[in-house]
Amino acid sequence: MVAGERRPESPHTADWNALFDALTREQVSLGDAISARMIAELPAYGTLSEQELAAGVLVELDRVLESSRRGRVAAGERELSELAAVGEERAAQGVPVDDMLRAWRIGIQVVVARARALGAALGISDGSLLEFVESMLAWSDVAMVVTTAAHRRAELEGARQDQERRAAFVRGLLLGKLAPAEITAHARSQNVERAPEYVAIRAAVRGEDEQREMARALGFGPFHGQGHGLSTLLDGDLAGFLSLAPEGEIDGVVGVGPPRPLDRLWESFRLASRALTTAQGFRLRGIHDVPGLGLRAAIIADGDVGEALTARYVDPLIAEPSGYELIASLRAYFECEMHFERAAKRLFVHQNTLRYRIARFEAITNASLREPTVAFEVWWALERYAASAD
Repeated sequence: MVAGERRPESPHTADWNALFDALTREQVSLGDAISARMIAELPAYGTLSEQELAAGVLVELDRVLESSRRGRVAAGERELSELAAVGEERAAQGVPVDDMLRAWRIGIQVVVARARALGAALGISDGSLLEFVESMLAWSDVAMVVTTAAHRRAELEGARQDQERRAAFVRGLLLGKLAPAEITAHARSQNVERAPEYVAIRAAVRGEDEQREMARALGFGPFHGQGHGLSTLLDGDLAGFLSLAPEGEIDGVVGVGPPRPLDRLWESFRLASRALTTAQGFRLRGIHDVPGLGLRAAIIADGDVGEALTARYVDPLIAEPSGYELIASLRAYFECEMHFERAAKRLFVHQNTLRYRIARFEAITNASLREPTVAFEVWWALERYAASAD
């Protein structure tokens, strides 16, 4: 039979109507019996009020009986809407879709068992009972498909809304846009355990796959089980907060801020952002904070000073035929704590060669590296140049 067609006239019409009349009269008691079994066998339904549960069960039972009596195996617009509403309601109530399907089977079992008992009492033929069971099962299949689809749509929509609320909460914390009362309310709704302090995180990521992998590596997750932090995407970077600072090797670039309470997490995030920008500027990998980066953070942040010092000490060297050689020698000299012997070994040159190059630099720039201020300015200019070079 094509879905939606009426069942042909049955030779058991009188039996058929008598059975459905009896079941309809007992509809409320059948609903109560179904609800009782659902609560007893499915813990998810035990959290619902009797009124909430009974209303949904009666809608489902009424549609099953009405449509089965008419011999239809497809739902009309009104029935589709009502059944979908039940599926959406169960999703909102937190009932898993598997439990909802098991509840349908319980309902069918209760109704079929009662139909058999009534059939025996009313003297209804086995053929009529079999026809009833087939009709009910066919309609129930349709109804289960409708409620399951609505349940899953509602779950996906709920998950999307939860994700949006979580992202808004994380962004609000990191950017300092939430009032204390809002922080408390949102932290409770997101199941955030109120630790005394948290560290803000900002990590460079490219694409959703890298975002998920970085979040997993850093330990982001719900505040239960093994997770201990929340994250979202902010201006293309993975941003969030953790109750514990991440440790170990990370395949990427991550900035970490100092510990701060939730209402001052924006301070930690500002420094985490600065650490990330500095690490990226110097092409560093791994996890970094501002104290560990030291003056490099200032070199990246203070572009005016860096440009002035680069113009003073580096640009004149670039104009020389051996300028890049002089720059490499100066960098090795500073990296070796201004020790000529170690720096010369690193460069694979004689000490006198290195001394000549340092003297050449001093002559070109009219500066003496024996003066602490000059030495510091030259180191700053070299670091700035290295960070800005392609």
